[in-house]
Amino acid sequence: MTDQSLRGFLDMVKQGFPDDFISISKPVRHELDITSTIFELERNNRSPVVMFENVEGFDMPVVTNAAGNRLLLAAAMKVTPDDLPLAYRERCQNYKPVERVGDAPWQDVVLEGDEVDLTRLPIPLHFQVDAAPYITAGQLAARDPETGVDTVGFHRLMLKGKNRLGLSLHSRRRMYEFHRRAEARGEALLAAITIGIHPIHYMGSMAYLYPPNVRKYEIIGALFGEPYRVARCGTADLDVPAGAEIIIEGEILATTREPEGPFGEFTGYASYRSTENVFVAKRIQMRRDAIFH
Repeated sequence: MTDQSLRGFLDMVKQGFPDDFISISKPVRHELDITSTIFELERNNRSPVVMFENVEGFDMPVVTNAAGNRLLLAAAMKVTPDDLPLAYRERCQNYKPVERVGDAPWQDVVLEGDEVDLTRLPIPLHFQVDAAPYITAGQLAARDPETGVDTVGFHRLMLKGKNRLGLSLHSRRRMYEFHRRAEARGEALLAAITIGIHPIHYMGSMAYLYPPNVRKYEIIGALFGEPYRVARCGTADLDVPAGAEIIIEGEILATTREPEGPFGEFTGYASYRSTENVFVAKRIQMRRDAIFH
């Protein structure tokens, strides 16, 4: 049985590809230092996974660049880099039902009510142009209010306060449509943000051409070659990865829009375009020794 967690991936890298794992023990700021380190490595033609053990003002380490190395992604799927595109295409079509488990490591610590404080997380400020620190590796999960089929995907998440995130659903794909349908009913869209998961999850979440009744989790399981293990989170009653580090539960508000952005994109340009949605956090659950990705 595969270790489907971020930690499982990190262990694979440390054991099989030690030159592609760097751990930095010296203090760094969450403003600019983390992202600039990756850019400096890239300028030197390196793309390792990097762990920042000591982020000033926080008691949680930060890992980054987990999905930035093609060799490591191929190794996670047990293929060569040259075979990765074909393996990805073929496996994505072999959907596997999820396996729901009762207990998950992210249930160690539960923060609710006044204890919910997103500023306690070492969310980086990536670029000077960014309007605020951004969660960039968080996966947003929600369910279609009409069909009940869920989806997961990347949506940039801007820190606005202790329990408030700005987000953009500007891809106008499933998540945008789910929110539009909930909003038409005058309802918020229940959602959960997952932080710290295996890169294969990210790869599966980026699959686009699949039937509307198929869950992204079934595609992620196909890439793993076995059912993806999920667990139910409480306030949003959604399936989320059992191996995650941090789960932020809440809702995307209806009929509420607030300025969001600008945000520095990987293309080298800053994006000012946004659907200006708002996510309100109701509960945070995390591992006792959580790693922020």
